[in-house]
Amino acid sequence: MKPQVLIVDDSLTIRMDLRILLSGAGFVVTACETKALAQKVLKTRAFSLVILDVLLPDGDGLDILREIRSSAELVHIPVILLSTEIEVRHRIQGLSMGADEYVGKPYDGSYLALRATELASQHSTARRATEGSGSALIGKKILVVDDSPTYRASLAQLLRHDGCDVIPAQSGEEALSLLSVEGVDCVIMDLLMPGMGGMEAARRIKQSGATCHIPVVILTGHDDPATREEGARIGVDDFVLKAPELTMLRARLRSLLRSRPAPAAGGGAPPRRAGSSPDHAPPSTRAGTGTRSVIPPAGSLFERVVAVSGLSSVIGPSTIVRACRRAGIEPWSMSPEDLHRALPAIHETLRMFLNEEDSERGIAAISLLARDAASAAS
Repeated sequence: MKPQVLIVDDSLTIRMDLRILLSGAGFVVTACETKALAQKVLKTRAFSLVILDVLLPDGDGLDILREIRSSAELVHIPVILLSTEIEVRHRIQGLSMGADEYVGKPYDGSYLALRATELASQHSTARRATEGSGSALIGKKILVVDDSPTYRASLAQLLRHDGCDVIPAQSGEEALSLLSVEGVDCVIMDLLMPGMGGMEAARRIKQSGATCHIPVVILTGHDDPATREEGARIGVDDFVLKAPELTMLRARLRSLLRSRPAPAAGGGAPPRRAGSSPDHAPPSTRAGTGTRSVIPPAGSLFERVVAVSGLSSVIGPSTIVRACRRAGIEPWSMSPEDLHRALPAIHETLRMFLNEEDSERGIAAISLLARDAASAAS
């Protein structure tokens, strides 16, 4: 059975182009131009993917994303945000609401079709695993960080019932100490704790090369846009309202971990390249177009640029791709010299998504990477 994709965009041209593009890639396509129509259609059939514009004529597309991630029935559906850089710049808090990918306009059709196929395939695999085993969390190693012994114990008991291996911690400092010696598949962390709070601990996790691949879920007492915006800049993967009822947290956790393998003996899941499937796929060709879309191999220069850029895993890969192509550079196969020529365009892009301090830190790290790569090549 072909996967179903819902496209929500007010542009008829884009809806027609994506219909042709994704039909050629093997999808059954449903297209909507308004928020209201998309909300109705989501209740009528099971989708494997939603491609969602940020600005819609009757509201903000991020409202739809929020509803998807707040519904136990829909939370598992992968979502690609499709919008211009400037729109996402002013709505960057939405990127921490659970989008799986951000693709900017004008979009690279081959990349979009490839990511759509990957996400739909991961969704299908996870759904089959869930139906067969009763839990998509079996075998996952979760670090639970909360200063409340009661809440920490309740959450740990629930996750162990789902087949998880749970490591408890009572503070941000303890969490970082444990992560230095213990690999995990995910960190669930309270926002407000004595000493080091959840946001600072998350920032340190995401800035470390050894732990930046680990998804971080922040538990918060209320939905605060400023906190979400800060989390998006840091790279927090999801925010969940803290409540005695843990059903939604379990659903969001299943969705977040649906594409991640169980940890190997002696450690957690291996680092996952942002914007890719767990296994490094070989170069692939999009069905029906003949356009070749290459995923960079593990350890490629492009992959390292994304890793040190400071951008979140949602927007990092596609944003660096567009910056490189504005500079006339092919990102997947760029050389150290190519990267050096692309630095001004990348710097300009970082300034759109990061504050001044973080953008300067990111471009400095990328510049150092370019020099080290050039030295190694010579």
